[in-house]
Order: sequence, then C-alpha cells, then structure tokens
Amino acid sequence: MKTMPANSTVVVCTGAPGNGRDEILLRMKERTSFHYYHLFDYIVEEARLKGLTLTKLNVLDFYDSQPGRMEELRKAAIERITREIEGRAGTHIISTPLHFEWKGNRFSGLQEREVKTLDPDLFIIVIDDIIRVRERLGKDEQWKEHRFTLGEIANWRREEVSRVYELARSFTPIKEVQLVAFENGPEFLREIIFDRGKERVYLSHPITGEGEDFFKKVRRFASSISDHYVVFDPYMIKDWSIVEAWRRMLNDAMEKGDAVPPRFSFTIEYADGVKDCECDTAEVEAAIKNIRFQIIDTDYKIIENCSAIVVYHPRENISAGVMCEMVYAKSLAKMVYVYYPYEPSPFFEWYSTRIFQDEKKLRDFLIRESRLTGQTPLDIYTSRKPRADSSNGRV
Repeated sequence: MKTMPANSTVVVCTGAPGNGRDEILLRMKERTSFHYYHLFDYIVEEARLKGLTLTKLNVLDFYDSQPGRMEELRKAAIERITREIEGRAGTHIISTPLHFEWKGNRFSGLQEREVKTLDPDLFIIVIDDIIRVRERLGKDEQWKEHRFTLGEIANWRREEVSRVYELARSFTPIKEVQLVAFENGPEFLREIIFDRGKERVYLSHPITGEGEDFFKKVRRFASSISDHYVVFDPYMIKDWSIVEAWRRMLNDAMEKGDAVPPRFSFTIEYADGVKDCECDTAEVEAAIKNIRFQIIDTDYKIIENCSAIVVYHPRENISAGVMCEMVYAKSLAKMVYVYYPYEPSPFFEWYSTRIFQDEKKLRDFLIRESRLTGQTPLDIYTSRKPRADSSNGRV
C-alpha cells in the first residue's frame, strides 16, 4: 500500500466507456484543483518506453493478443502513479474503466492487487443513461465502428458497477463507493469528493406519471437544502425516461387493442435542453428488464451511502417506488423525513421518522439540524431530546 503524504485523498473514478467520466472530470478541473491521472495515458507512455505504439484504436486488440504484456504495462503505470501520489499532497483522482467489452471478450481495467497498491479513500462510478452513452460511443473513434445495442450497454454498466463493489469489499473496512449521475454535473461531483463534511441525503419522490412542472418543484426543493446537504436525486439518471415511454407505449397499445408499434418516440429532459429520441421496440424489449432492475439497484445503493432519505411527496396518491425506498431505508436504520400534505395511511406513517405537512417546515428543520449548522438529523444517535415542535412525529 502507498505511503501517503499528509492531507492527501486518493479517488478511483470509474465508469464504463461512453458514460462521460473524463468529460465531467475535466469540467471539474476547470474550477477545482486536483491531481488527475488518466490511466490510459500512463499505459501508453510505458509502452512507448518499450518501443510499442499503443492508441485507443489498438490497445484492446493488443490486450487480447498479449494479455501478459498488457498486464505488465498497466502494473508499471500504476507504480508510476503511486510514486507521483507519494510525492505530493492534495487530492489525487485516477480515471479508468474497470471493465471492457471487446469482440466478445471481457477485459479488466484494474486488478485487485493494483487497487490495493493505490489504496483509494473513495471509489466513484460515473453513470449516464443508455441513450446518451450510445451516442457518445458512436462518436468515439475507439468505439464508433461497433454498434452496441441498448442491452449490451446496460450489461456493460452493470458489470462495471459490480466490479467496483467487489473491489471495495476486498478492503477491511469496506471502501466507500458513490454512484454519480453524469447529469448532476461537475459541481455535484466536486461536492462528493471535496465537501466531506456535508451529509448526503437521498431525495425520494414520485416519478411515474409526473411531468416537467413537478420535477421543477423537486429540483427547487433540492436546491433549497443543497447548501447544507449533498442531495442525490434518482431522476438524474435518465433511464427513467426510457422505462416510462416503454410503459406508456405498451399500455396504450393494450387499451386500444392495437399491435405494438415497431418503433416509439419520446423525449428526455436534460439540464442543457430537451432531446427527441426514437427507439426500436424489439431492442428495448430485450433490454427493459435489465434497465428496470438497474434503476432499483442503483437507487438502493445510493440510499445505503446516505445519512437519511428525504421524501418529497406533494400528491395524495402514494408512489409505490417511494414506499419501497422508505421501507428499504428503515431496514438500514436510516432516518426518513417526509413532506406529505395529507393525512397519511398507517403504513406510510409507520415507515416515516417524521412527517411534515408543510414543505417549508421540512426545509427549515433539515437546515437547522444539519451537521453544517452544528447538529445532525440523525438525532436517534444523540443524547438530546427531540424538539418540542416535532416530538409527536408529525409537523
């Protein structure tokens, strides 16, 4: 393991090709100082020193034909990065995928022994929706000749996430892993890495059946507490748009007694504008279960890494997804703070730590109780009594 200088942090930032990992890191570097190590560049340099010319176009073919030599080059690259880390303080971010799919074979971006050498403080997985991932791959000189199906892209992402968690569990204690949606942007990523004192909360809210006006309210509420918390919004992972469009298309066909159309269209709302999309029905059908399961698995993994979940539920009809997230959070002994301006059902109340019928009161409570203002909403772990205005569990 490395011998770290004082005040240093090591981050392994991963994400399958096409998920925008280096794009978001470079955007973050424009506004934040850190040491950036693009592992591929170090491997290319080690190859050059041995008289080899590796590029994005031939590196995986080289790995396939000479795996032993490729492993040696990567080992040398990791050793060089480690020496550079040991020589300077600050935040060090190593960028690489951990899993590659190439011509029917699978290749590793890092081995366990190399990760143990780096001994990271944090793993970050950058993920994006499969529509935008395929677009990036189609423009990348390394991947543009290969037409990946949505199912292949979803599988690749699943393998990447699984591999990171395997590596994190190889340490005692287990290393921290954070999943970050590309849509969150570089400032959110900066908070995850640099604002370690900020508590993380998962913002649970209805998604199915909601429109853009509702999501604007969600974003406005998230923004109102973002000075005090890192707020994870599951809707930042835009696979939801594909799942919702697929569901609407099937339901519409069934209600009308029509055949399922060969293609269907939908839009995705991104921070930089609306994107019109069209997908092949058979292709989505082959991938939809995988996409659905990944949505749930990702949300649960984010909940595991948060201090609490905050439920924003202004409509009366309870969202099944929100209810499941509340149950899962309670099973992990997480606090569940809820905005719900109606009389709750017994089950909804059972899985809530506190229910606020006024959005502003929930916001003020979270700000007042945040770690950054000297308190913490996880008051079950403190000796102080609940405040008088919230001791009955509802406000």
